[in-house]
Amino acid sequence: MADEKAVIYETKEEAQYDETAKLLLAQKPFLANILVHTVKEFMGMAPSAVEELIEGEPYVSRIPVDPGFTNGGFSDEPKQITGMNNENNVRKEGVVYFDIVFYVNTADGLSKVIINIEAQKDEPVKYDVEMRGLFYAIREISSQMDRKFSGQNYNDIKKVYSIWICMNEPENTLEKIYLTKEDLIGHSRWKDMYEIVNVVIVRLGKMLDKEKDHELHRLLGALFLPEMTAGEKNEMLEEEFHIQMEGDRKEMLKIMCNLSQGIKEQGIEQGLEQGLEQGLERGLEKGLEQGLEQGRRFEIFTSVQEGDYSIERGAQKMHLSVAEFTRQMTSAGYKVPVNT
Repeated sequence: MADEKAVIYETKEEAQYDETAKLLLAQKPFLANILVHTVKEFMGMAPSAVEELIEGEPYVSRIPVDPGFTNGGFSDEPKQITGMNNENNVRKEGVVYFDIVFYVNTADGLSKVIINIEAQKDEPVKYDVEMRGLFYAIREISSQMDRKFSGQNYNDIKKVYSIWICMNEPENTLEKIYLTKEDLIGHSRWKDMYEIVNVVIVRLGKMLDKEKDHELHRLLGALFLPEMTAGEKNEMLEEEFHIQMEGDRKEMLKIMCNLSQGIKEQGIEQGLEQGLEQGLERGLEKGLEQGLEQGRRFEIFTSVQEGDYSIERGAQKMHLSVAEFTRQMTSAGYKVPVNT
């Protein structure tokens, strides 16, 4: 079996990586570059101009998602715009926190937009990230009571964007989910406020996007993909995105690169051990690959077996046909439900 100490070591490294990644992502130049590609009010603007519209100086704070807690976690003081979470603490406390939350003034100065950004190392297995994004956005709406509006002044509700960055995906994608209106009889007098709730899902592939016009994915790739060295990342961020990589910003990126390499090496070691324990006959390379992927496969099989997923949904998650998914699930010793 894999060394228990090695598993604990990897968990600590991953937690440190997560914390550093969110601190780096919360820096204004990166936030501004994300906003110009995802938020309607800022599309077409220069990131440097949007950066000036972000309220306050980013710093670490905790904004609970749970009903009854979100209001108290916010501060409308200009300096507080960011909320971070520590995944280990979340699991122990049973409380979920927004990764990053901040306010941005619109260019005309007449309104504000509330932005929530969430970073996920892998897309969740047991639920669709779109549904969690909607939940987070709606929580940001309801938490504005007595903070952004009071009584029945519902027209004072601020527009909300919940932006999710999912890594290690099969390909680069970008999608937006928002409310829409359909007049069934007559014409409604309601204006454009149906865009009050917005969810953006950014899926980041495992390789750097070569298309120069895919700026958002190239920016996020330079931050998070392990295929580039710290020096290459710094050079790309400075030359392509005109972001000065110096001081704490440069140091945090270096730390992330070192931690990413450590996690990768530890994963290779564990995958090799697991592959050898299972007596794989396809050689070292196949054993390593299956050792690294088997945890995700078994989690999907378990979800289907327990009825959390249909067979079709499980097959979709593993990018397999239903027939092949059923065969693999049966071969792994799991029971395929008759009716799913």
